[in-house]
Amino acid sequence: MIMSGGRGMNDEDQAVQRRGNVGTEIFEQIEKIMQEESLSRTNAFQRLSELTGRRAGPVAANYYRVARQRGATLRPRARRGSKGRPAAARAASTDGADAALSRAMESLQELAGSCTARRRNWPRYARRLGRSRS
Repeated sequence: MIMSGGRGMNDEDQAVQRRGNVGTEIFEQIEKIMQEESLSRTNAFQRLSELTGRRAGPVAANYYRVARQRGATLRPRARRGSKGRPAAARAASTDGADAALSRAMESLQELAGSCTARRRNWPRYARRLGRSRS
């Protein structure tokens, strides 16, 4: 095969070109498996994994990356760490956090008031302490 500039492709160039097409190859293989074997995408990922020795996760990732590049309409991806919790559960957890913060603020204000009162009474405590030592 001749590349631009009249230079032939060596083995390293061909390997790089193959690596750049892995996603496309996986996409096409998955589509073919789904059509020929009437499998779901998930099962097709597993099947291709068994056939090629690749892990199913990267196979799926490559498939969906190419599918998005080609403009396929896919379900929106879940946000990492959200675990798909319903809005009501997220709101309840926020309400619980707000209540805990409110209680903490009340406790801190009470502590600050106590410190202020002790600071005001400190001269009296110091005098008593001085008398008890004499």
